[in-house]
Amino acid sequence: MAEEEAYSAYLKQLQQVDLPRWTGLPQFDLYMDQVVQFVNDIVQPLGLGELTATMVNNYVKKGVITPPIKKKYQKGQVANILMIAILKPVFALDTIAAGIDYQLQGREKQQAFDSFILGFITAIQQANSSFSGEVMINKINKQDTLNVQSAMVDLAINAVLQKMMVEAMVKMVTPEAPKKKA
Repeated sequence: MAEEEAYSAYLKQLQQVDLPRWTGLPQFDLYMDQVVQFVNDIVQPLGLGELTATMVNNYVKKGVITPPIKKKYQKGQVANILMIAILKPVFALDTIAAGIDYQLQGREKQQAFDSFILGFITAIQQANSSFSGEVMINKINKQDTLNVQSAMVDLAINAVLQKMMVEAMVKMVTPEAPKKKA
């Protein structure tokens, strides 16, 4: 019973997280320490790892984030860093970068970012309704979620399967790099 109450409290905590839409992102350019603080204020209540300046610098070095202009990051860069911070615990940086690139095809940055945030918010709401009602998520119903042991295994399996499916989709939509001649 204590497990069920703790899990319920965790789901309620998730629902309290305030994920900004495009219009909720800073309206002015930010320095590195401001970006790190802004993103950490959002992701830490989710229980995700802390973002560091070193991580952001690595994203820039790897070309996942465009370099700052005069040491300042613009709204689109902040949006990408936030999405990376949310997805990084599950996906490799290259997979995230390819996914972001694909989501931007034929769409404005604002639309792609808002779609991601709304999808994440919806998933949190579904998880909460599954726990408190008869709605099902990935074939797990309320009774299953009440049994934390059973739910843990089912959700872990679904997470792995969904990760594999996303990675396969990214490979399908990512153009192959030209082969070097020997």
